[in-house]
Amino acid sequence: MHYFSIHTQEGDHLGFFIMLPDNESENPPQSGRFAVKLQSENLPPPTAAVRALAACQNAAAPLYWTLEKDHVALFDDNAALGRIRGEYLTLAGQTLLLNDLTGTL
Repeated sequence: MHYFSIHTQEGDHLGFFIMLPDNESENPPQSGRFAVKLQSENLPPPTAAVRALAACQNAAAPLYWTLEKDHVALFDDNAALGRIRGEYLTLAGQTLLLNDLTGTL
């Protein structure tokens, strides 16, 4: 399981991004599910980035990720939602920063 904090490019903390692999024995894992949890306190105004994250947080369908050549693709049952490349999360045209918390929790 991987945990990340999500930030705007200006440094505002928006919430958390969690990735759970389908097969934890794979190194590196190739696919799995993900979840978004918005910061419940001091959330910035409902910008496009916050709306993109809220749509993932409130999704009725399960959310999935898969490892591709140079990025991680994010999707639901019907469509591509975004991607992760390096420390950047892109959702609905919004680019956010991820800070890996896995080793610090």
